[in-house]
Amino acid sequence: MSERVRVHKALADAGVASRRAAEQLVIAGRVAVNGVRATVGLQVDPAADEITVDGKVISAVGQSRVYLLLAKPAGVTSTVSDRHAEQTVIDLVPAALRQGAARLYPVGRLDRDSEGLLLLTNDGAWAQRMLHPRHGIEREYAVGLLQPLTVDQREQLTRGIALEEEVARLIALRPATSAETRRLVALLGDGVRGLAWYQVTLGQGMKRQVRRMFGGVNAPVHRLVRVRIGTLRMGEMALGDTRRLSAAERGQLEQLVAEPRRGLVVSVDGPGGSGKSTVGMRAAEVVGYRFCDTGVLYRGLTWLAMTRGIDTDDAGALVGLIAHMRLEHDDRQRYVRLIADSTEVTDELHTAAVDREVSSVSQHAQVRAALLPVQRGLADGGRLIMAGRDIGTVVLPDADLKLYLDVSVAERARRRAAERGVATDPRALAQIEAELRERDEIDSTRATSPLRIPDGATVLDTSGNSLGQTVDQVVALIRRAERGDTLDD
Repeated sequence: MSERVRVHKALADAGVASRRAAEQLVIAGRVAVNGVRATVGLQVDPAADEITVDGKVISAVGQSRVYLLLAKPAGVTSTVSDRHAEQTVIDLVPAALRQGAARLYPVGRLDRDSEGLLLLTNDGAWAQRMLHPRHGIEREYAVGLLQPLTVDQREQLTRGIALEEEVARLIALRPATSAETRRLVALLGDGVRGLAWYQVTLGQGMKRQVRRMFGGVNAPVHRLVRVRIGTLRMGEMALGDTRRLSAAERGQLEQLVAEPRRGLVVSVDGPGGSGKSTVGMRAAEVVGYRFCDTGVLYRGLTWLAMTRGIDTDDAGALVGLIAHMRLEHDDRQRYVRLIADSTEVTDELHTAAVDREVSSVSQHAQVRAALLPVQRGLADGGRLIMAGRDIGTVVLPDADLKLYLDVSVAERARRRAAERGVATDPRALAQIEAELRERDEIDSTRATSPLRIPDGATVLDTSGNSLGQTVDQVVALIRRAERGDTLDD
């Protein structure tokens, strides 16, 4: 016998209606269980009891669960039925994709004039998990404006806009890249080529939130396209297309709404060019952890100071810049994106100019102290690998597992030269090696948070290793620590 549940929940799980609407069906006397009129709160066994609505048998047993992704065109209503609508999203679903589903309905909504991704299902419990506000599943939108945003408008949107319900906030706001704009033109037609396009990410789910926020700064939205829901992206879908979600895609969405599990906090330290960020990132993907490269913060601050003409020796001015930048994760839970004044500048941070100045910025005690709360806050949920030069010594001295990657300066120089495409240039290679030696000297002798091997750390000499070999070593150490094994076991 299956678990007994209230009759309105059984109806919702069978895809008949939402729980609230199902309860109204019961109140209206339209629901019967084993031939007897149902009452509100009645407990039923969906696998054994015969449940009918208006005399029609509703069976949860044997009904196929359907999970679809639809690219909604403008002009289509995202409801199951609407007598005033010419077309609803359900009308767009091919009959072959509806097989086995008594009733499909959208998970959330898109305005009639908005376009893009929408989930459809007949699994009521799954839909509720996807929509629950505590999970804050990210949705990303392409926003087309007739005029570019002013600096003041962007700052207002970044701070948040007071709406009737509460303050509406954005997770991210940035101009669309040229590649993203070309994709939008291909998707929507040449008529959108002249629009100013922005990428906006939300975690909240207020009604018409994007349009209302932009309207609040006198920047009316001309076109609005949802291009991402959680880990699902538009990809090559055309407007009007519908496809099934794969088991892997559903699993990725389920991970986003799963209750957080406490896992290890792992620190990865090492000198510049030792590969700690790349190794930490790859290992995090293997073990299912979040990843943070704290160097992105210092590089972002360095880049911001250089572009604004601020002396990197002026600690007070540098601290003042911290409020203008934000570290964000990508859709794989890697905190590697740096947003400066609402603009993503991640790709600007790994230049030779930034390499030369970042040590000067990172040696200031005021700067490091100001960034500590940001870094430590990420570790609260566990299941995190954090890479840097003082993680196990200062930032996370109580990390569950501390690692230190060591490699010769000559090999580090060769690796960095290969990354920059100058591996065959002897002068460039020599310059990189000299810069690394100088940086090692600065990092290891500075008064504040000098580079050193953390107490209790496991040192991994990766000289001669391939990236895969080093990642395998790190993963093995994490798995042993998760099991509670000691290094002597």
